[in-house]
Amino acid sequence: MTKTEFLKELAKTWFGNSQQHSIHAQLLKMRGLNVLADKIMAESDEEWAEAKQVNARLIELGETPTVELKEYPVITDIKEMLEYDYKDAAEALPVMSKALSMFDDDYVSRHMLEEFIIGEQEHLNWVRTHLCMIEQIGIENYTIEMLG
Repeated sequence: MTKTEFLKELAKTWFGNSQQHSIHAQLLKMRGLNVLADKIMAESDEEWAEAKQVNARLIELGETPTVELKEYPVITDIKEMLEYDYKDAAEALPVMSKALSMFDDDYVSRHMLEEFIIGEQEHLNWVRTHLCMIEQIGIENYTIEMLG
């Protein structure tokens, strides 16, 4: 995979994941789970901004971004939603980390990718914490906590 292909795939992934999180946040908000909905919507906004940042970088590099979304499932069960998110982030981190070496000659793109990795690790830690909360206090008590 070339640097350009990787960046295009990254943008496609961020755009798709952003839309998934936006839909999940709206579903959670409709159920009154405002605390969780707000966190998931913030994640959606961050992913959208990251996708736009990747596309801007592609343009700076003289490339033409594509308009595509990676397809993601819409999940209504809270625990399954978080489990999917955890799995997705856990799979993305090694891919992004491995890709860093492709950008040894492009500090700007490399730095951008490093920032994305830090954000993804923080998100993974947050999801792990919430899955542990569900395990410890049960889904009913967790749901009450997320009502806000």
